[in-house]
Amino acid sequence: MIIRVLYYTNTAADRNWSIGPLYDYEEILPGRTIRWLGPSAHVNRGIVELLKQESSELFVLSDYSAPTTQIAMRILNRSKKRWVFWGEVPGFSQRGRLGSALRRQLQRPIGKGAAAVAAIGSEAVDVYQKLFPGMRVFNIPYFCDLTPFRTAAMARWTQSKHTVDVLFSGQLIERKGVDLLIGAFAQIADQVPELRLRVLGTGPALGALVGMISPRLRDRIHFIGHQQPDALRKIFAAADIFVLPSRHDGWGVVVNEALGASLPLIVSDRVGARDLVEDGCNGFITAAGDIDDLAHALLKLGRSEDLRESFGRASAERAARWDMDEGVRRWVELSNEILDA
Repeated sequence: MIIRVLYYTNTAADRNWSIGPLYDYEEILPGRTIRWLGPSAHVNRGIVELLKQESSELFVLSDYSAPTTQIAMRILNRSKKRWVFWGEVPGFSQRGRLGSALRRQLQRPIGKGAAAVAAIGSEAVDVYQKLFPGMRVFNIPYFCDLTPFRTAAMARWTQSKHTVDVLFSGQLIERKGVDLLIGAFAQIADQVPELRLRVLGTGPALGALVGMISPRLRDRIHFIGHQQPDALRKIFAAADIFVLPSRHDGWGVVVNEALGASLPLIVSDRVGARDLVEDGCNGFITAAGDIDDLAHALLKLGRSEDLRESFGRASAERAARWDMDEGVRRWVELSNEILDA
């Protein structure tokens, strides 16, 4: 099997990651982003000729809102080539009547010609099955190499500490719900004096979030800024609880990383990666936007070392089923089914 990966761009407007060297099978297409249309409005020169000449047996496309994807879907449909759309659950954010109509138009090429949809998470599976009745829909969320997180987390079982550290990782934007987490933390802080909150990431909401913190909690809530991927394993391993309280989130790979680090997890019911969380087994799933519900879950884990250890062990066991090998297995299964049809 030969794989070729083509990227629309070498960076993302809302990310600060450093770009490492590409593998031989990877290529960044020449093109540009039309900023006034949005951060995903990628237009790549030569996509028409490239796809006409490409002899691959199966194509995988993502981000149907990108102009390049819209062009690619139509070319593949006309040429009767087999292709799959890979995407998160659509419509988490409120777009209004006009936005919903536009989204349906952008999705039309999928229904007209895609051989299948690779949905990122179980909720996305449900949504795409309703959008495209009769189409094959596979559950293929994001997978990543959890080995560095598992290795770093091993030290946690042998170390003693006097604080209970809660970790958030993500962009500091309204959608991620960090304000909800700070509010929930403030509710229970007096009941669990050893609790600390570490906020990993940066974004436009940083100033407002810092301004939320009362003077009595300023030495217990720490913003540690953006960190490069190589530093994440130690940061996750030093935590005791991981929280992603997003108002909506198509998936959230940080939950994969927290699972790999054997952490108890708290996520909202609007986080796609809640597939990784079994409520009451390795974490809690709370109602999105509900500070009281989030505070209650945080209090239960903050107070009980036994519960944290139990949930952490359950996350470690679950992580073994969510490593790269499982992702490869799912993609191979999809490819075989489509190509054998």
